[in-house]
Amino acid sequence: MKALLYCLAWEWINIALEYTSVAWVRLPRLFWAVVGVNLITHPAFVVLLERFGRSPGFVVPCEVAIFAIEFLLLVLIYGGARWRLLLIVALLMNAVSYGTGLLLAA
Repeated sequence: MKALLYCLAWEWINIALEYTSVAWVRLPRLFWAVVGVNLITHPAFVVLLERFGRSPGFVVPCEVAIFAIEFLLLVLIYGGARWRLLLIVALLMNAVSYGTGLLLAA
């Protein structure tokens, strides 16, 4: 039960940080888009971290893959016409998430 609560808290913190980092973007249903892409990528990332560890050689490629997946999901949600904005959004979301993870691991 404690592990489940820990995972839920980490997920909520991640969503809150990522949404806050891109809240300046005026896209409809942005909060729910951030929640959706995070619920697809973040739990899988947590499982992989538990299995393979937190070495930069593993985490950095995972973050690049997560960025790409979240960008593609955002393009599916909002359409390709906004791809430049969505690229910035996905990059900023993942940079904030990665940076926060580095701070918490220190």
